[in-house]
Amino acid sequence: MTVRHQKRYNIAWYITPHGFGHAVRSLEVIHHLLQMDPKPNIIIVSDLPQFLIEQNLGCSPAVRRKRIDIGLVQKDNLRYDLDATRTALETLHDSHAALIREEAMFLKDSKVDGIVSDIGFLPFYAALEAGLPALGCSNFTWDWIYESLAGSDRRWHDLIDWCRGGYALCDLLLRLPMHGDCSSCLRIEDIPLVARRSNRKREEIRDLLGCKTGQDAYLVSFTELDLGVRARDRIGQIKDAVFFYKRPLKLDVAGARSVDGMDLAYVDVVAAVDAVITKPGYGIVSDCLANGVPLIYSDRGAFPEYEILVREMESQLTAVYMSSSELYEGNWEPFMKRMRALPRRIPNLRTDGGRVCAERIMRWLFQKDG
Repeated sequence: MTVRHQKRYNIAWYITPHGFGHAVRSLEVIHHLLQMDPKPNIIIVSDLPQFLIEQNLGCSPAVRRKRIDIGLVQKDNLRYDLDATRTALETLHDSHAALIREEAMFLKDSKVDGIVSDIGFLPFYAALEAGLPALGCSNFTWDWIYESLAGSDRRWHDLIDWCRGGYALCDLLLRLPMHGDCSSCLRIEDIPLVARRSNRKREEIRDLLGCKTGQDAYLVSFTELDLGVRARDRIGQIKDAVFFYKRPLKLDVAGARSVDGMDLAYVDVVAAVDAVITKPGYGIVSDCLANGVPLIYSDRGAFPEYEILVREMESQLTAVYMSSSELYEGNWEPFMKRMRALPRRIPNLRTDGGRVCAERIMRWLFQKDG
């Protein structure tokens, strides 16, 4: 369905800096918005790396380099620092009034018609200050994450209430599958999975990757992975296997190849490999679900989203668990053998959420002006 309207809307799209999964799904929806006629003007508000935006959109829309969301402060790719997160939120809370005034002024000066947030809560305060409608798009809200992690720690109570106050101002949350508690948003609509699918043939992609006949290919999907010398040696000794990776990850392992600079989208590489080695994050799990690719996954600590993602992975995909200790020791081969021994499962779910979400956003704006 194509949404017909006359006005060319200006949309400010806020993307949390926590990981790349939020960015990838938001950019997929923005990609569909930019295919509409007339396409809206999009201003991305985030401090995401520019290369990530360009890789996923094939163009560079307006970007406001502004971070007004903390998410979780990470120690590394697998661990977060809850105390540092609370301290950062407290600092942000102290500057709430000035921050909201500044953001509301930006929205007014940019003649923004509405905002979308995935899934910082402060943009909803700013939208109210600017008199603008505001949508959310996510599978969770940060108050649920913080409350799950902080437990009975009273130092978090006011901060969590502050988060919930922002989400209560969201006019409509477009809730993605594999969701947690989003009840702080008062109006919710469920949409299908927002995911990317490769349009290229698997054999063509593997030829471009240089995969040999009989060689197993794996995508190592982390932003960083600090492997010791012994671990790298152990991985390098695995026969008939090649490991692909993409920046910012650096994988100094014999048999590993960077796909940077290749004429391939990340989702093309996902679709062509025999399995993805990763921690369960929303973006990579969605890509594997959309393309029916097996997962060898590690744990990621006490993160509330983890169990939800694992449950969906194991119900839809061929999935093998590898502990973080085995991951960092480079003891990957037994899990690769276990994965190869399992039948490849084909997921049964809708993956057109990017289009559905884009159309819903435009209907929402059009009805607002109607």
